[in-house]
Parts: sequence; structure tokens; C-alpha cells
Amino acid sequence: MGRPLKTMGMLGGRVATLREQRGLTQHQLAAKAHVSRSWLAQLELGKPAANVRLIMAVLDALDAHLEVNDD
Repeated sequence: MGRPLKTMGMLGGRVATLREQRGLTQHQLAAKAHVSRSWLAQLELGKPAANVRLIMAVLDALDAHLEVNDD
């Protein structure tokens, strides 16, 4: 079970942590997820203009998933 992510900042921080744990640079993950490095950097900083489709591509590239709960 993962940790609850309640803000874009928390999501971005988790993406950065997963990327670093997998030994990937932003350039490498961006290429793997087919997004720009600058967009990935904005996601990791928690910027609110993130696109859900692109977030899902990044999570897929990290072999991670998004779960929504109704607590």
C-alpha cells in the first residue's frame, strides 16, 4: 500500500523519489515516458498544470500506478 498523495507537490515529490530510486535522470525518464524533460521537471516541482495522460505515462515508465480511494 502506498502513501496518500493529497497535493501536486506530494505527487511530484514521489515521482522524483521513484526516479532517483531507479537510478534514472530526468532526461532518461522523460525519454522513457515520451514527455519533455522540462515538463517532467515541472511535475516533480508540483506545478498544477500537469496533464493526467502525461502523468500516467510517467508512472507507467516507472512501473508505478495511481490508486484512488474514497477515504
